[in-house]
Amino acid sequence: MPITTEIITAPQVFGRETERDQVMEVLGVTATIDRIEEFDQVITQMGMPLTMGSTSAGSSKGKSTPRHQKKRKSTAASTCKAAKRLGNSSSSPKFVETTNLAGNVSVLPIFGIGGIGKTTLAQLIYNDERVRAHFTVRIWVCVSDLFDDERMTKEIVKTISEPNIDLSCDIGDLQVQLKEQLKSQKFLLVLDDIWLISQQQWEYFYAPLRRGLEGSMILVTTRHQNIAHLVATSSYEPVQLKGLPDDIFWEFFKECAFGRKLPESYPRLQEIGRKICFKLRGTPLAAKTLGRLLNSKLFEDHWSYIEGSELWEQPQKDGDILPALRLSYLYLPIELRRCFAFCSMFPKDYSFERHEIVDIWVAQGFIATEGRMRLEDVGGRYLDELKGRCLFQTDPKFLDQDRYVMHDLIHDTAQQASMHECLLMTDLRNEVIHEWCHMSVEVNVSKSLSTLGNILHLNKLRSLRFDTKLKVEMTWFSLLSNILFLSLRDCTLDGLPESICELSSLRYLDISHSHIKELPAKFWCLYSLQVVDARHSRLTTIHQDVTKLTNLRQLALPVKASVSLAKIPGLGNLSSLRNLSYFTVVRKNGVFQELNGMNQLRGTLCIRCNHTVRSNEEAAEARLVDKKYLKELNLYWRINPGISISRPGENEVIEGLCPYERIEHLKVHHFWGNRLPSWLNPKNLQNLRSLQLSDCLYFETLSNPYFASGTQGDSTGQHASSNTHCSNGIAFIAFSRLTCVSLVRCTGLKNLDQFLSPKNLPSLESISLDRCYDLESIPAEKFVGFVHLRDLKIKFCPRLVCSRPSEEIMVLPPSLRRLCIWGCGELDRSFPSCLQNLTSLIVLCLIECDNVESISLDSITCINTLRFLALKWCKELSSIGGSGVPSSVVYNHVFWCPKLSYDTGGSTRARNEEKEIRQWAGIADII
Repeated sequence: MPITTEIITAPQVFGRETERDQVMEVLGVTATIDRIEEFDQVITQMGMPLTMGSTSAGSSKGKSTPRHQKKRKSTAASTCKAAKRLGNSSSSPKFVETTNLAGNVSVLPIFGIGGIGKTTLAQLIYNDERVRAHFTVRIWVCVSDLFDDERMTKEIVKTISEPNIDLSCDIGDLQVQLKEQLKSQKFLLVLDDIWLISQQQWEYFYAPLRRGLEGSMILVTTRHQNIAHLVATSSYEPVQLKGLPDDIFWEFFKECAFGRKLPESYPRLQEIGRKICFKLRGTPLAAKTLGRLLNSKLFEDHWSYIEGSELWEQPQKDGDILPALRLSYLYLPIELRRCFAFCSMFPKDYSFERHEIVDIWVAQGFIATEGRMRLEDVGGRYLDELKGRCLFQTDPKFLDQDRYVMHDLIHDTAQQASMHECLLMTDLRNEVIHEWCHMSVEVNVSKSLSTLGNILHLNKLRSLRFDTKLKVEMTWFSLLSNILFLSLRDCTLDGLPESICELSSLRYLDISHSHIKELPAKFWCLYSLQVVDARHSRLTTIHQDVTKLTNLRQLALPVKASVSLAKIPGLGNLSSLRNLSYFTVVRKNGVFQELNGMNQLRGTLCIRCNHTVRSNEEAAEARLVDKKYLKELNLYWRINPGISISRPGENEVIEGLCPYERIEHLKVHHFWGNRLPSWLNPKNLQNLRSLQLSDCLYFETLSNPYFASGTQGDSTGQHASSNTHCSNGIAFIAFSRLTCVSLVRCTGLKNLDQFLSPKNLPSLESISLDRCYDLESIPAEKFVGFVHLRDLKIKFCPRLVCSRPSEEIMVLPPSLRRLCIWGCGELDRSFPSCLQNLTSLIVLCLIECDNVESISLDSITCINTLRFLALKWCKELSSIGGSGVPSSVVYNHVFWCPKLSYDTGGSTRARNEEKEIRQWAGIADII
């Protein structure tokens, strides 16, 4: 199902700058503002990307960003500004005499042939910072073939509402909610790729939107001129996108076809390329896909064969680029063709999760073994190759996930290739041919299901998925004896029948987002199962017979069910399992021995230890050192209120839990020992990127023989090239990739002088010290040596003592972007001198800093970069500079500083807006 979201990535655009600026003018975005791309990257790295809408409360897939509250000086007009203007101005929106709008919200359509760049242009506009500042709310909706006004209204309401909004009401009530929420907000809504719509449908959908705040806009993209004129308001004509001009298109085509090679080195290929280029009609999508095909072999015979293909001679509609896309398909290796064509059973704009589509290919038997490579690795390579040929593209709605989409014309190509094998059924009245192998059913819930029963008799059916909230009939299961892939995602389904056991060939079952609370006893007889996806279902327990499913490779469960699985004895039988969120150490499951052979585990493994394991040898039976696909290891020790002293025996246990050398993230919680394990050193963990220690109450120092004196070794050894500093011929191995250190509630910790050393941690970007109440000493004067440090947060460390002069207490590097100090003893004596070199500081938070008397904000180096300022409960603070808060600051929170005359009282913004600004800056937890 198409996804609604606020977050759309800014695409790479070639030759559309003129059209972009013309549409921006129509949107009313004419004033230019400072470009803060670097700030965007900084805040993104802090966890809250700037490429966000500004809703008062976004959905789970959408976040918020603050509006600009102050006018900024105009310094730049566009991020993508080229040295010369590209494109043509023939598509300029023409203002017409009629200005009698039916409401406050105007509609501007963009139309043109498929693949011409409508969606790409809309994405570029949607993400322009001027647009982000101009509109309070931004929403993106993928419409595609079916204009489902109820689904779209629900998605818009969900995006702009609180996360727990009730969407079960009827369409009329939803429209009332939508109207109420938008009437006081200036919004931009993009409706991408409308195909079919009637005047009545549009008026019904548009009714609650038209009374939004004046200046709100709806952008529509469509291939059809008649739809563009149907939805356009009378302010201006629709924008038509045409093919790129020949000279610009040729430059773009050369980039796609030659890549990093110099075209001048291939004069003959340039001649052939110009002939091919002429046939592509200035369409960027065709240039990308065919260009990648040509790039695969820079040989004259290959290019000539493509240029002379018979496909170019077939009858074509005006602007048809399918011959170019068809050629891209025909030149795929046979194994890629099969995988590509199969994807046509999914609807247009479907967002493929990487592991999902690869696992489905594996279940279908499409992936061939290659030596000792795992099937999923081979499948991942297939997907990467299809993406490299532009047949898949990264889904811009999910930047932090491996998700992919097909352009709708690419989808059309896949449908042609899979004719009579894959069917996407949107109408139950369609005649069903008994040759289909793979089928998706997308029908309205209100339709009669009597016809649907007929499709279940297709004896060749290998794949069946429902993309609708159908009520599943229990009798269906006995009719699907040859099914390999079955998706009941989001179906109205409270349980599976016992007849499920008749699906003996089933390899992939998706019951996610269903109401299923438990699985039938006979379910565990489906011995062919490789993947069970039960995410967001209501499962709470898993039966111990799960250990019979020895072919199981992926078992995705809700949290409660995952915890239940963690305690089952015999888990070691699932040696092919790739995911195990939790493993709980209890005697009945054989303690650590169960993990011994589970070497296919990947991603994150959380081990919940108890105090029944006493020795290094017993813990080492887990053989974590052999689990080379794990990226993150979390070690939890059970909280025991009856124990108030350290248990040195736990030191031996953690020694036996040494992970594979390429582990990237390590977390240790509630550890009862009093020292770090010896394997926590860069020689063993050369890829470690983040380290978090929380509630490790008995560490007094993070000393380690390694940290005390360094590790000596041959400077020409394994790590010397990238991980060493050399002095007098002695090599010192450092954590060269460790970027994040977090210490939380390590209440016995007293000294970090050896651990927090730039020599040990040369790449450190983030330091967080939180509620380490006994901490007395940190090497703050050496922090200037952390040349990559961006984020420093020290909170509730009241015993920090400093014996140096104030200007030497804490010396910080110019790279620092965020500085937050809260109740940290004498550390605050370093202010304001420690701010002088901070040329990149964006966020400054000082809370309960009793030794701070003044901060001359108008004289510090970061005066032009500072955007977030929080000063709270600083009882001696009497001055922040003669000019007050710098004009660059977009959020300031100054109050409860009794000696300071300037006090915002925390009331300069509405509560919701203040909350979202805090989240955007990544300071929600300290203000």
